[in-house]
Amino acid sequence: MLLKDRVAIITGGGRGIGRGTALRYAKEGAKLALVDLEQSHLDETAKELDASGTGVDYITLQGDVSSSADVQRFFDATIARFGRLDILVNNAGIGNPPVHIIDMPEEAWDRTLAVNLTSVFLCSKLAAKQFIKQGADGGRGGGRIISVASQAGKTGYPFLTAYCASKAGIILFTQAFAKEVGAHKINVNCVCPGTIDTPLLRGAGMGLQTSDDMFKQLIGTVLPGIPLGRIGYPEDVAKVITFLASDDADYMTGQAVNISGGQEMH
Repeated sequence: MLLKDRVAIITGGGRGIGRGTALRYAKEGAKLALVDLEQSHLDETAKELDASGTGVDYITLQGDVSSSADVQRFFDATIARFGRLDILVNNAGIGNPPVHIIDMPEEAWDRTLAVNLTSVFLCSKLAAKQFIKQGADGGRGGGRIISVASQAGKTGYPFLTAYCASKAGIILFTQAFAKEVGAHKINVNCVCPGTIDTPLLRGAGMGLQTSDDMFKQLIGTVLPGIPLGRIGYPEDVAKVITFLASDDADYMTGQAVNISGGQEMH
């Protein structure tokens, strides 16, 4: 097991990439604190974990990752339950409704940046403090922070300007923070998924409802630009997030790893 007995917080753990990562981490022996804005989404993930046969030890924590008070509560509850923290997965995120940036309300811009980027700052700060404290207390020290950015943080997409800006921010945050905390044996990386079949891609989180026909049309438009000839799935991303949390990635930090079937190559 790659993550046996390691404690991980996964934000946005109620569905999509967060749920896929939770299920993969459970198979690899991790203990989990799953965070989501919607308790109903956490309940669905919990059902899948219970049915997985892994016997995973986990807690669910409902709240808003853009709230410093909620984030502090998540970390306090995790340490109270498990006694330590080893991995943070910053996965929570929303899209912005496809809109011309000159027509975007300021509050929509602010909310996109708050959920996608400010949450990474809030959670990463507390994770790093906990990792450093554990090392100072005579523990093994170190820790892993893995954030979910996007290929849209490397290549801009029209009408998704707020989303692109937030994801680009995660990439540069990752690089800068990795340099700040490397001396404490803290590895900070991010992944940049491409076209992944998640509720976000299907319109959830953007205030939209995409029909099956609309989704098929979208995929048909995108597929010619994906060399491997298919869209991705949460488990594709979860595999890489698992690798980055494992000992196999000891010498990787500050990286933004594409998981896009070749759709994004830089």
